[in-house]
Amino acid sequence: MRLAVVGGSGASTPELMDALAAWSGGPDRRPSLDVVLQGRSAEKLALVADACRRRLPPTTEGIGVSSETDLGRALDGADVVLIQVRIGGLDARLFDETFPRSFGIPGEETQGPGGFANAMRTIPTLAATWDGIAARAPRALVINLTNPSGIVTAAMIHHTGLNVVSICDAPVTFVEAVSKVTGRAVADVRAGYVGMNHAGFWVSPDRGTLLAAASATSGVDPEDIAALDALPMPYLRFYLHPDRQLAAQLASTESRAQVLKRLEAEMLGQYAGGVDPAAQSRRGALWYGVSVVPLLDAMLHGSDETFILGLPNADDVPWAPPGAIVEIPTRVAAGGTFCREHAANLPAPAAGLLARHAIYESLAAEALAGATDPRALAPRREALVRALAANPMVPTVAMAGRLIDAILSRSPS
Repeated sequence: MRLAVVGGSGASTPELMDALAAWSGGPDRRPSLDVVLQGRSAEKLALVADACRRRLPPTTEGIGVSSETDLGRALDGADVVLIQVRIGGLDARLFDETFPRSFGIPGEETQGPGGFANAMRTIPTLAATWDGIAARAPRALVINLTNPSGIVTAAMIHHTGLNVVSICDAPVTFVEAVSKVTGRAVADVRAGYVGMNHAGFWVSPDRGTLLAAASATSGVDPEDIAALDALPMPYLRFYLHPDRQLAAQLASTESRAQVLKRLEAEMLGQYAGGVDPAAQSRRGALWYGVSVVPLLDAMLHGSDETFILGLPNADDVPWAPPGAIVEIPTRVAAGGTFCREHAANLPAPAAGLLARHAIYESLAAEALAGATDPRALAPRREALVRALAANPMVPTVAMAGRLIDAILSRSPS
């Protein structure tokens, strides 16, 4: 299997090696892997690639790691393309997390105005990358990790028609937390999960069980569960309690982006200094081990278990427009065929919240369709305002306009 990693110079990429080396079933089940890391900075890419090779245990066989700055050469012959870029780096994420605060709205890289700023920067910049995949690896499975994942994935599919799936570790850890609290099997809990990227619910007919599982979600009150008649995942606190999230952010001395920036510098310094891989700092990139590698295994061998995958809505749920990226339990057959399970029925209050979120994501992807330069979005202002005004965190169209102007006024990196 040839695995091309676009954005392979990220400091957390060596943790992909940990997950590949720990592939369930070992070398008898794991294919021979040609991992090609692609990145723009030759110096940083070489540093990370070397760290990846040193991260593999000496006894590991059948995993080769190479690096390539040229996107086309990296993509040639790829069976799987993993997209994990962060356009603008952590400085851009810092902007996403902070600029909404002056408007009385919390900042976040996927939710609300911060997530939309991320989409406005990311989708036009990645258009050329998507064209490259369509030209060089048209039959590859494309796994998207780039946020805001739902909007980015929808735009990618619309732009190219590639075989794209969005994955995230958040539903996996949420389901496991609910399983631990309730004592129910993970598979049973997973069957009751339904939502979109960073906006999902667990549904159970037993109100008592839902309330008992409240401790599985941070920042959510039992009153929220009672009102929604479903258990929201932690990220929904930005929609349910934006005032609390804003207060917490204003009281904090560091944003998440600043924390990650310090950690990135520390990790890259360790890679450059030849620190023993066992002693190196970790980002805690759970997505490789709980999402990426299990999906690769199922793609090769099939699986009796379900995965929570983001794929275009095709009458899977009634509350999302067609084509919106929804997350519901999905079976993966050998060869990479996705078979959707029946989605749990969301109670009306929870469905109403996700319906607005789904409309927002669909309008956002539509507003950015065909854009190829993040510096040339001003003519799309009306469509951009229309999309952002649909977001549950944005109270008025006038506020959406002011937010869009603030985003447009920042020169993209």
